[in-house]
Amino acid sequence: MGALSEGKLRLEAAGLEYRFERMWVDPVTASSLEGLPLDEVAAKFKALVETAESPGMDEPVRWPRLGEGEGNGQASIDAAKAWGAQARECDAVISVGIGGSYLGNRVLRDALLGTRFNDLPRARRDAPQLHFAGYHLDPLEARQLVEVVQAAAPERVALLAISKSGGTTETLATTLGLIAALKDVGIEPELAGLTGETSNLAKLVGEAGGSVIPFPEGMGGRWSVLSSVGLATAAAQGIDVDALLRGARETREALLAAGGDPEQNLALLYAALHHLHGQQGRSGAVFMPYAERLRCVSEWYVQLLAESLGKAQDRQGKTVHAGRTPIVAVGTTDMHAQTQLHQEGPHDKTVTTIDVADWGAPTLADRVPELDSAGKLAGKTFAELNTIARESNEEALFGSGRPSDALILDRIGARELGGLLYTLMATVAYEGELLDVCAYDQPGVEAYKKIMKTRL
Repeated sequence: MGALSEGKLRLEAAGLEYRFERMWVDPVTASSLEGLPLDEVAAKFKALVETAESPGMDEPVRWPRLGEGEGNGQASIDAAKAWGAQARECDAVISVGIGGSYLGNRVLRDALLGTRFNDLPRARRDAPQLHFAGYHLDPLEARQLVEVVQAAAPERVALLAISKSGGTTETLATTLGLIAALKDVGIEPELAGLTGETSNLAKLVGEAGGSVIPFPEGMGGRWSVLSSVGLATAAAQGIDVDALLRGARETREALLAAGGDPEQNLALLYAALHHLHGQQGRSGAVFMPYAERLRCVSEWYVQLLAESLGKAQDRQGKTVHAGRTPIVAVGTTDMHAQTQLHQEGPHDKTVTTIDVADWGAPTLADRVPELDSAGKLAGKTFAELNTIARESNEEALFGSGRPSDALILDRIGARELGGLLYTLMATVAYEGELLDVCAYDQPGVEAYKKIMKTRL
């Protein structure tokens, strides 16, 4: 029996299983895949890996290569790891960036260290606190960050500003504001920049006596999580950067080996099924991890899918207004908030859930005591309840003709996370080819930037 009949497909390299039996919602069937040019799409992805060239792009696209090959990718990763080793000796690290220069860093910290990591005592976390700034222009949050850092009475604070162009408004404004505010309370931040070596940001860092990590060539922000852009702060936190890259590289090789076979290529099958539902008007893409640590994966995926596939024209110049709309949700939180809409609202969505097979041994904090008052909950672990809730949600959706699928990680580890993130990036690359749009540019973003420049 093949994967299409079983409704599940495993990607061993990523420690990931894809369950899609509930994606067969009329009119999408297994035979629908036969009308898609999957071999051609897989061949284009293979060519991208080999050449770093994509039709419609004047610059190389190197995210699939993970620092390997020509360009400064590996040198940039090495510089990021070296900076991270030094920054780990600090009491706090502040990462300043927006979009892909923020979300990827947040994903790696939250998933592998936990969203409450900064609250742990230094003896337990064995790494500096990691704060994020510059991903908005909220005045009150900027003020409070300075208060939080000051309250911890740090001896050393590292500030890493990340911007490919070196001229991003939020990044420059926040960096300059933070330097001034921290100095005002007696903290002299150790400044570094991850940017183009001739950018305004590089000049600012150089004048302050800081170090510059070269921004990796051919690396768009939303694709940069497994480059120096995401790995610098991960290294500062003691995260196993090599394991992240190993999981991603093994995943890449597995996808290339699987080619255009949907019963072997998990990322291609995911892209194809969601593309087929998108063609039926199901363009809402609910992305719903059942783990608070993976909430930021959903937020990261929003940018990846929206900026990559939301295009007015295809590569032939035809007006298509392509794209699916990603929606952040987290189980079980949003079963009490969004599921009413998913279940009974418009038939215009797919729901992808993420779960974890092995959460580690349960403790008193995540197991219901064996008490009569606990009823049917007695003795159940939170992991068991989490999975029951997810499967119940999916079964209910399917019963109402709503398509859903699930990605099940073996565990939340560096290798597995690297594989998951690479898989998700590959799904978007494949779907871009199915739509025949350039997944690597973002012309729509330039419109508001031009308006902003005239008003500054």
